[in-house]
Amino acid sequence: MNEYQKAIEKIKNFYTTKLNDTNAYEKIFEILSDIIAFGNGEIYFQNGDTYTPVFVYKKTDICYHQYKITEELCSNSVAYGKIQLTRNVPFKKDEILVFKTCTSIIANLIKEMEMNSILKTQLKMLEKGIKNKNDQYLKIVKEEKAKNQFISNVSHELRSPLNSIIGFTELLHSQFVGKLNSKQLEYINDIRIAGLHLLNMVNEILDMSKIESGAVKLNISKFNLYLNIKEILNILEPLYTQKLLNITLKIDETFEITADYQKVQQILINLLSNAIKFTPKNGNIQLKASKTSKYNIISIKDDGCGIEKKYHKKIFNKFEQIAETTNSTGLGLTIVKELIEIHNGKIYLKSELDKGSEFIIKLPKV
Repeated sequence: MNEYQKAIEKIKNFYTTKLNDTNAYEKIFEILSDIIAFGNGEIYFQNGDTYTPVFVYKKTDICYHQYKITEELCSNSVAYGKIQLTRNVPFKKDEILVFKTCTSIIANLIKEMEMNSILKTQLKMLEKGIKNKNDQYLKIVKEEKAKNQFISNVSHELRSPLNSIIGFTELLHSQFVGKLNSKQLEYINDIRIAGLHLLNMVNEILDMSKIESGAVKLNISKFNLYLNIKEILNILEPLYTQKLLNITLKIDETFEITADYQKVQQILINLLSNAIKFTPKNGNIQLKASKTSKYNIISIKDDGCGIEKKYHKKIFNKFEQIAETTNSTGLGLTIVKELIEIHNGKIYLKSELDKGSEFIIKLPKV
């Protein structure tokens, strides 16, 4: 077993090492340093078009290193930050591949810690209000506490094995530890896609928990909507090319809006993913943007199966699904609606059965 195959064995330390709010980032870099040799490391969170450093790990006192490797931290296919390693000798191809696998795991660990932190805050707020309250209130508090504890436990129990499944299937698919035949590659990719799907469901529960607790804060900035959407299309390209869908953009390349970059990207990824899912092979999807005196208007229109009018409001409710074959939490459109309303915006649906759907977003100009 060569040096880097041995390093792969150490990746499991991400799952066995206990992380908490005070030592998490330091522990992450300590585990990384046992896998990949580097001088210093940094974690940044994205705020619009800029990145803010949240943790710097220094193994040396040298401030400048000539070589660096950087990977995005992503949740639900949306980048929320990046992690970077630097040193004075070039990084090898194997090291870059291992780092990519580690980053995928680290991104999910950070989101798990974020969820646990939110739930702890909720529990403290609930416990604070217990004094001098009647028995009915105490019962509600107890039930809410049990619910939040359940979400926390389920999230942790699901995320740990899912992180491991996704990380190691990506490693196998890259054929870093040995060549695979075409059928083996197909099966590994199926496992990876299923793991990512399950992880996205867990992340939806996290997002809903954040929204309900009032923990979602907007990072408002001015950005180019056209470039934002092009980035989304790059992320989702494997999905719509597989179905031979025709994607049309009717958006000026200089179209700018002032909003939360990541939240808008999350909204559009959810809506576009649904359009891809419910549009038949060789179908059409159109993305359009326009302005009025008060609003920026974005629409996503498809020629898919459509939605009966009686379901138009129901689909935005929590855990509601109108298709029995839809394998999801039923939270996707609820989260979309909530994120739009946090922007003081609105979402509308125009659709008829077998005549496609159009989701229209109105975000007030800032």
